[in-house]
Amino acid sequence: MEPFRTTLLETDPQGLAGSYAAVRDTDMRRTIALITTPTLIIAGEHDPVTTVSHSEAMAATIPGARLAVMPAAHMTHIEYPAEFMKAVLDFLLRQIGQGAMI
Repeated sequence: MEPFRTTLLETDPQGLAGSYAAVRDTDMRRTIALITTPTLIIAGEHDPVTTVSHSEAMAATIPGARLAVMPAAHMTHIEYPAEFMKAVLDFLLRQIGQGAMI
């Protein structure tokens, strides 16, 4: 977590605020239904920003989406890098095994 914390602290506060505002103001609930490719959604069990219920709603909206929940807060790839990578690789290998183009 320390390298991520350092990067965050070195980021221009105005730029960081702008990126948070963009995330806050973006509503993709209707357009995610247009996704037609195999999709893996990875959620953090303790995420107060994008809750598991948000991820469940996304998985329910995207046809055939898979949901993986990790015991993380918001940054699953940083908090649980090995588990995150395993989930992604397992998903991709399953897609290849099913003949999907990725």
